[in-house]
Amino acid sequence: MLPFDAQNPKVDFVLSTSLKWICGTPGAGILSIDKSMIAELSPEARGWFSQSNPFSWDLDKFEYAPDIRRFDSGTPSSMAAVASLPALIWQAQQDQAEMTAWNRQLVDRIIRRADALDLPLQSPRDFNRRGGSVMLRFPDMAEAAAMVGALGVEGFSVDFRGQLLRLSPGVVTRPEAIDDIFDITQTIIARRRRRFAGHNPSYRRKNTGDTTPADTVLGALGEMLLSGAVRVIDCSAVLRPSTPLLRLPEDFAVNTPPIEIHRICEYDKDGPWWAWNWLKLGEHSGTHFDAPHHWLSGKEYTDGFTDTLDLQRVVAPVNVIDCTREATENPDFLLTARHVKDWEAQHGDVGAGEWVVMRTDWDRFSHDPRLFLNEDPGPQEGGAHTPGPSPDCIDYLLGKGIVGWGTQCVGTDAGMAATFNPPFPAHNSLHRDNCFGLASLCNLDQLPPKGAILIATPLKIEQGTGSPIRAIALVART
Repeated sequence: MLPFDAQNPKVDFVLSTSLKWICGTPGAGILSIDKSMIAELSPEARGWFSQSNPFSWDLDKFEYAPDIRRFDSGTPSSMAAVASLPALIWQAQQDQAEMTAWNRQLVDRIIRRADALDLPLQSPRDFNRRGGSVMLRFPDMAEAAAMVGALGVEGFSVDFRGQLLRLSPGVVTRPEAIDDIFDITQTIIARRRRRFAGHNPSYRRKNTGDTTPADTVLGALGEMLLSGAVRVIDCSAVLRPSTPLLRLPEDFAVNTPPIEIHRICEYDKDGPWWAWNWLKLGEHSGTHFDAPHHWLSGKEYTDGFTDTLDLQRVVAPVNVIDCTREATENPDFLLTARHVKDWEAQHGDVGAGEWVVMRTDWDRFSHDPRLFLNEDPGPQEGGAHTPGPSPDCIDYLLGKGIVGWGTQCVGTDAGMAATFNPPFPAHNSLHRDNCFGLASLCNLDQLPPKGAILIATPLKIEQGTGSPIRAIALVART
């Protein structure tokens, strides 16, 4: 929105776009280069339009166009051009001073709300020095990404670069929208600050009003376990050679080998008074735990391995969202943010630091790898057909501050998740957020929608990316 002349002061390059200011069209790229420099430059991104003769197909005799055309790499999108031109014409006909004043008013509003939340401003505060966008610094990239996802679920388009959240109000932005964005942001920040179990001593008092001493609660729990008033539900499948394992295309990745169980001895000459076995199995076999280091997006967390993670987090209340009917009717069923909100309206909000699991009763197929994996028969087909979360579902839950997500299928993502945008949202976003994944869970039909405690402790494998687990749930007997 600031006036700019590439000739005064004279600059070598100007690269810009109309996208943020037109608001609603694909936008138009703008490139200006000092004419005296063009002949010296050899752009690496080049295409048929970069040549003097764009109809020459002799690539061994490629010659750059003598003018600015050498930066035109290929055929532009006709839709972008068609949409951008009327928008650019419209903008040129507007009162630029009025548009600038409007943007400054909106940016001032953003800065005031950000200051109230103690979000550091990374772009100039002085309106005479700033452009039309605002950069706010979050503690790290995961926090910024989670905020973008959570706002996107509510219909607000912002983006991030590293740990910077970028807001670009345009001519169609309403002042009320700024307030809505920051009201949501304030709520999400508060939730996510509570998501690390045991790090907020006042959480119980503030959220439940309960001041009962912890030793009294534990004593009562012990009595209820002994009396049977609290049941222990086994949420794990049996580990055996026939346990279904995830299969990836052979030209894409090395797969986990089948589980092997080998007898060492059983009251015989190799051990007269005892019996034991040795095992060969992958970290992500059977009912298993995905640690953040399992995925590229979580590789930077020093506490992202099975031997370094905070065990306080893996014992937590669990929300069980029943999708059995939908998954039975459609094996590609996706749980969306809208589904979760409807579930919350009936059962209560998902709390910070809690587990969320998707009940589909898919464990009824675990005896047969063909049924359990439900893969397409041909290698060129779409993949596997199993239910899972949509990208906006994971974005919404991370905005709630969950500790992790679980399913009854072979992985935490839907079978067709490779085709999503972004692909594999449960893996990418969960582990980017230092959260955990649970797969191949069983017996979720024995858990209530709310009120159970899920205990999912992985083996303490050095630098482990995951582990088979004996997941159990504590459930009040009704």
